[in-house]
Amino acid sequence: MSSDSEVLDTPPFPPMTWDECEWWNGTVHLAFGVGAALSVTPSDASRSRMPADYQREAMAFLLEHEEQVYSAVLAALRPYYEEMRPQYLSFLGSESGTLMPPVATSAELSHLIDLRHVHIHPWTKDGIGYFGLQFACTWDQEHGLGVMMCRDRVVSVGSADVSFAWSPNEADDPVE
Repeated sequence: MSSDSEVLDTPPFPPMTWDECEWWNGTVHLAFGVGAALSVTPSDASRSRMPADYQREAMAFLLEHEEQVYSAVLAALRPYYEEMRPQYLSFLGSESGTLMPPVATSAELSHLIDLRHVHIHPWTKDGIGYFGLQFACTWDQEHGLGVMMCRDRVVSVGSADVSFAWSPNEADDPVE
């Protein structure tokens, strides 16, 4: 594929198109998120639109270890959920029982979230790429839920912007 092409068809990525925002857009099908949007942001689109090796490796890891990744997300989400729940209950009112019910296990959280977007980032730590998982969630329809990952390690959990809007403090400079 030439760097000026408008379509990326390079495994492990599904076919993707170049966006005017200077990233690749497509759709990914995971066991925990069928039909989620996928974006890949190059480190420096003026030099090359091609995803870097570490981005291909991050995508391949996600595809090959999706159960492990999702288990890590649910495990990290539970303490966040338990911390946020009292704050949300006061303004969720009568719907609090269905929108943010008590949970006994991390697995129960899977019914309250829905993967909407996977972001493959231009950041690395020791050569390993980061990706963000953006979820809709029952308790916050406006801000959603975001998780920043490095392989199967959860770096941060918060509102949806955690998945796409920041470079992790622990990341090396973007690779050029």
